[in-house]
Amino acid sequence: MTAMLPPRLPGLFHIGWVVRDCAAAQEDFSARLGAGPWVSYGDVRFDQALVHGKPNEHTLRIAFGALGGVLLELLQPLDDRSPHAEFLSTRGEGMQHLAYLVEDFDEQLTAVREADPAAYLLIDGTGPSNPVRWCYVDGGNAHGTVIELLERTPQSEELFGAALELLR
Repeated sequence: MTAMLPPRLPGLFHIGWVVRDCAAAQEDFSARLGAGPWVSYGDVRFDQALVHGKPNEHTLRIAFGALGGVLLELLQPLDDRSPHAEFLSTRGEGMQHLAYLVEDFDEQLTAVREADPAAYLLIDGTGPSNPVRWCYVDGGNAHGTVIELLERTPQSEELFGAALELLR
């Protein structure tokens, strides 16, 4: 039997952190860790993604800040329908995912899933009506770590341009 090789992901794009209050978390991370500056993406409605394989509309308040050479994404659930709200109710505030901006989306998704056969798509944002293909892969054997893959395209570069500028 041949051992599976782990995926060769690019550098970390951001760390997703679920919070109860996005503005308060920005102040706290700035005061305690020197995070910032911050870019607010405001209230973002997700209505074109599947959660656990089913259509799911949910809204998150999102902000990005620079933290030690990586981006920190703060995600405040504004309803109880997202995996982020579930995370907050069962685990409290904290790191929820690691995100990678990948050029070879299909290959990376296959590699992540093959490296952990228990992994499943927690969120599938790959449908044709999504402006950028993305997904959350919930690693069954990855110590609770969710991996977010975002396809690097001109559209994603534009969408995340303000956040990426924080690292320059």
